[in-house]
Amino acid sequence: MDHRIKSGFSLYTNSREAIQNSIRKKQIRKKQRLILLGVLCAVLLAIFLAYRYRTYHSLKTEKVIAEHVDSATKFLAYKNGSISYNEDGISYIDEDGKVVWEKAYSIKNPIVSYCGDYIVVAYKNGNEILLYDSSGKVKRFSASYAISDVEVAEQGVIAAILQGDDENYIELYDASQKKLVTIKTTIDENGYPLDIDLSDDGTMLAVSYLVVDGLQTKNRVAFYDFGEKGQEKEDRLLAGFDFKDTVIPKIQFMGRNTVCAIGDNKTIIFNTKDTPSKQKEIKIDSRIKSVAADESHFALVLENKKKSSKEQYLVQAYNRSGKRVMEKEIKTEFSNVYLGADGVLFVGNYHCSMINFAGHEMYQQNFKKRIQSMAPAGKAERYLITFEDKTQLVRLR
Repeated sequence: MDHRIKSGFSLYTNSREAIQNSIRKKQIRKKQRLILLGVLCAVLLAIFLAYRYRTYHSLKTEKVIAEHVDSATKFLAYKNGSISYNEDGISYIDEDGKVVWEKAYSIKNPIVSYCGDYIVVAYKNGNEILLYDSSGKVKRFSASYAISDVEVAEQGVIAAILQGDDENYIELYDASQKKLVTIKTTIDENGYPLDIDLSDDGTMLAVSYLVVDGLQTKNRVAFYDFGEKGQEKEDRLLAGFDFKDTVIPKIQFMGRNTVCAIGDNKTIIFNTKDTPSKQKEIKIDSRIKSVAADESHFALVLENKKKSSKEQYLVQAYNRSGKRVMEKEIKTEFSNVYLGADGVLFVGNYHCSMINFAGHEMYQQNFKKRIQSMAPAGKAERYLITFEDKTQLVRLR
């Protein structure tokens, strides 16, 4: 470096060699940072791929929940645990397999649904409705007519479809057992109700009606609003959509503003944020074997039409906007299909298979004992499985 003195101040001037050394050091540091970033991205990608395509080889029994279980017992994922129910009663099992509470009743053909903390149990073709909260406290309702379907919202609002002699009714109750709304519908004007679902906040009800118009049949999807928007509407009917030559047996709210209507030859996604509107239609050109839906995804199991394939079924999974996120050919024979945190669960008499949303089969197992039921336990990797002699909380490993 050259050194100069001027007016009592020291000034330094860099030589060309010093400047080049400084530039080289900066380039080296930049290259090192890029290499470090590349290594970090590679590690994160490896972790992501390892998780996305992970494979499990066995089921570890976490706890035996019960022995000598009724063959009619069914399970639903609830919070981080599960709900177990049959005609004699209902119980809540937490994530550790502990029975938090157990309540007895006598209800034939129970219809069970839940949202938030509330669980509703109804007597199909009867008049009794039971509403449970997460602590097991119960409130009893008596419907005016025979119950065909029931749903519950996160505040405990109950919507019930009732069958009269010549007409049907939609009734809403709040958690304090107060009747909020009664809407009369007729088969001639509205059609026959096939399925209902209630929004989480309890303000909107979606109903799928089968309508017979002369020699033709069509399906009508109707939206009833019980908030401010529906106050000025006759019978609270906010909007209705007709679909010719289509039967829609499954309708599901997916989040607050999305409704999925699954028909025999198409699936329709509705946006209900302001006024209900069709967002997307997905054509289905194969016979549907089974469907499953939850808050974030819906899955269709179709007969595989590809003649070159040995797999009998084609499973497709979609997100709430109607985008297909997975498609996979399978040959698994099954009696029930569930959606869980891990993906799609197929359960047969002696077999289960789990396929994640990447289309990867994470786990498959043949059992020597007959499976009475198997369902997600509300937490990733955990399931409740019932054989003829006991019910177990199991974990994939």
